Amino acid sequence: MIACRMENDQKTMKEMLRRVFKRLLFPVEIILTCVRWYAAFLKPFSYITNKTVLAFSSTIVLLASTSALAVTAPKQVPATPPFDMQSVPLSTATLPPFPYLDWPAKLEDGYRNVLVDKQFDQAFVIVGRTLRAVEGRVERRDFPNDPIGWSAVAAQRNYATAVKNMGGVKVNSVLPGDPDWIGQQGGNPEVLLQKMRLPDNGPNIEGRGIVSYDTYLIRRRQNNLWIVVAETAGGGSTSLLTVEEKALEQSVAPLTAKQLATSLQQSGHVAVYVPFDTDRAEINPASLPIVEQIGKLLQTQPALKLQIEGHTDNVGTDVHNKALSQARAHAVLKAIVAQHIASDRLTAVGFGSSKPIADSGTEEGRAENRRVELVKR
Repeated sequence: MIACRMENDQKTMKEMLRRVFKRLLFPVEIILTCVRWYAAFLKPFSYITNKTVLAFSSTIVLLASTSALAVTAPKQVPATPPFDMQSVPLSTATLPPFPYLDWPAKLEDGYRNVLVDKQFDQAFVIVGRTLRAVEGRVERRDFPNDPIGWSAVAAQRNYATAVKNMGGVKVNSVLPGDPDWIGQQGGNPEVLLQKMRLPDNGPNIEGRGIVSYDTYLIRRRQNNLWIVVAETAGGGSTSLLTVEEKALEQSVAPLTAKQLATSLQQSGHVAVYVPFDTDRAEINPASLPIVEQIGKLLQTQPALKLQIEGHTDNVGTDVHNKALSQARAHAVLKAIVAQHIASDRLTAVGFGSSKPIADSGTEEGRAENRRVELVKR
């Protein structure tokens, strides 16, 4: 009877091993093969010994299966809450003129490189773990550290102290070279560097020679100031980006009601550019002229019904962009209704970045993609 039970146990163990071999990785196969050899070696001794080996084999299989599942399980990345701008206290410091930070005192003029100086432009800065678009006056300056004997650490700390004395608070929690963050932003480091106005002068695809990156926010009652201090070229250069937030001073007249009517008649839709503050959906004074022309169009054509479509560029998440475009389209709808237009003649929908009309890989293309379209219903 014992011999029969031993034979049955051996068959059971072989069948179990055969099934496991098909499912586990190569290292597990080696472990189980060793166990089988061990069982064969102990076969002449006793039923108890073989039963023990069978139990041991089952334990090995269970542990190996658990390990394999642990290895292949997807990595769970905890959700990061959005950065709260209101958590940064208002600065009461008296600030120097734009760009607020001076060159190092001993740096000769030949090393002072002003690479961007625009009265109105857009740049992207890291806030928390989010890439945020900010608009206004933009300046970027670079200089080498060696001519004044500075290390990357010395440059970073000198400017950190200067910004904090103006009421600035560091607001980023990730570096632009972080591989996971790059993947979350689309996986193209070259595009990210262009958006952030950073030099691409590093040997590795992730870091690009950027050894430190600090975004500072100076909150004031009249506007926000953004200052980025980055040590680039492997620590050999300092890059300073300053953005003074402000609205665009509109210098181009909006389309007239007659021009809007002509475009709708010809193609059934027309793109209009309604200025909004960065990441906001409130109608501001700069938006009113085009809204007034849309109102006049609807007043002169009582049967006309329109769908107001909001569109964004591809910066940020799809969920955020869709919600922002919907909110902006609805804000335009409300502003038109305020001009005594019946609300049932209008609908509002947001498409986010899903319907670009220009190349999203360039700043000019992204600017064209940030629009509101009127579509004839």
